[in-house]
Amino acid sequence: MTRTCPRITETITYKRRKQVGRKQDILDSLPGEEVHYQLDDLTCPDCRHELKEIGSFCARQELLYVPAKIKRIDHIQHSYKCQHCSDEAPADKIIKAPVPKAPLTNSLGSASLISNTIYQKYVLKVPAYRQEKDLRRMGLPLDHKTVSNWHIKVCEYYLSSLYERLRQELLKLEAIHADETPYRVLDSERAKDYVWTFLSGKHAKTPIVLYHHGSRKGTEAWNFLTGFSGYLHCDQYPGYLRLSQQDVTLVGCMAHARRKFRDSLPKDKARESDATSVAKQGIHYCDQMFSLEHSWKDLSAEERYKKRQSELKPLLKKFSDWCYKKSVSVLPSGSWWQPSSTA
Repeated sequence: MTRTCPRITETITYKRRKQVGRKQDILDSLPGEEVHYQLDDLTCPDCRHELKEIGSFCARQELLYVPAKIKRIDHIQHSYKCQHCSDEAPADKIIKAPVPKAPLTNSLGSASLISNTIYQKYVLKVPAYRQEKDLRRMGLPLDHKTVSNWHIKVCEYYLSSLYERLRQELLKLEAIHADETPYRVLDSERAKDYVWTFLSGKHAKTPIVLYHHGSRKGTEAWNFLTGFSGYLHCDQYPGYLRLSQQDVTLVGCMAHARRKFRDSLPKDKARESDATSVAKQGIHYCDQMFSLEHSWKDLSAEERYKKRQSELKPLLKKFSDWCYKKSVSVLPSGSWWQPSSTA
């Protein structure tokens, strides 16, 4: 006996907004090229009389990818001689047509090639050694060190003055954010290299973000911020402490404090979800402050200041008192001591 189980069908309906014309907008935004398909034999296959064209239409549209290629450009400079001046003077009068200056002296790289390697590395995150392989496949046997040297020289010749100008403008601000993070450099004598980030606040009229590469020594921050006086928003890394001697007020970072609370949560899943744990309470305080700040993001500076004074300041005072109360009962070597001291 064969049993047939009834099939259960579940129908789910929902509405989705159709993006009208999006495909055509993409096609219209790109340069076009027409490919015509015509009959070679204009004879009717049935009656053998002549065919006459009555029209044409676009059968389909598609996008064509044109692969990159390397070609050599020979800059030929023409010279001209003035015969009249040459006859009147002891030496010939020679005038040469001006030639555009090369971006880097004695280099194979043109502006387009060098800029593309910069785009590949810093926008698409393609390292120099992988670019080397790609260039070799295109017929250009360049070493990856050559590509890296291009980037260094371009920064020295063309971007260093712009970087310094932006640094001077950044130092004029009342408040600056700073942080440092390690990264690994393949050809480096240090076990860890650090990238320092110095930036304006998100409400600044002219946003500026600058990166500085070096070690984690405090001198990196001191040298970069020479001449700055104002509020420095950073974590409690001791390398920043010396800046307080040059009229700089260090302002703690609640994001770093929250991260320390998060790191101090127990690894046990059951205990981690315990809302009564000290670390969990610290995270809750931070989340409350972040929620208030997020709700005020579209307010003016004056309105945001009033909100901070009326709502955020009491919450910060409550949080500070809570941290002090809890720190009394926690050993300095404990995992919770670091976030409480940071806060």
